Amino acid sequence: MKLTASLTLLLTLYAGAAGAVAICSETLDRTVPTARFSDNGNGTVTDLGSGLTWMRCQLGQKWSGTGCSGEPSRFYWQQALQEAERIREQPGHALHGFGGKQAWRLPDAKEILTIYESACIKPTLNEVLFPRAMAGEGKEVQDGYVYLWTSTAAAHNGQVLYLDITQGGLGYRKPFAYPQQVLLVASR
Repeated sequence: MKLTASLTLLLTLYAGAAGAVAICSETLDRTVPTARFSDNGNGTVTDLGSGLTWMRCQLGQKWSGTGCSGEPSRFYWQQALQEAERIREQPGHALHGFGGKQAWRLPDAKEILTIYESACIKPTLNEVLFPRAMAGEGKEVQDGYVYLWTSTAAAHNGQVLYLDITQGGLGYRKPFAYPQQVLLVASR
């Protein structure tokens, strides 16, 4: 009994220290297997199926060589588009040319769904590929959820699609309603 209680306490403390871990189904196949991606060793991964290269950290976080540190920044949609443009166009920007890529941009809805791990929640991203995806959870985020902007306009009254990486799936909202997080992509 003492061993069980001690082990439970130890695991609880370890989980709290290590941060949130995705909750994944044991019966569903993974939709975003790590083997489908090439780790470029520079804070980016390339999807071998689509050819898309993704930043492993959200804007505001920094790649440390082994993971993402810091808190992600949040942007209104137009600000997110402008920040991606600054990264592409301004050689002095810290992320200009990041990972050997120049054309960083917001992913469209179809592209962001290629990294949506439907077998998991909190986050619905592969944590090996995208560490600390839930960083900042509950801080200035609507209802404690974490959303990633896409570049895709919805068919509803000028709204924009986002990926809910807390519970999963695409949603839409007005581009100026709430600031959200950003993960950038580059084509071949």
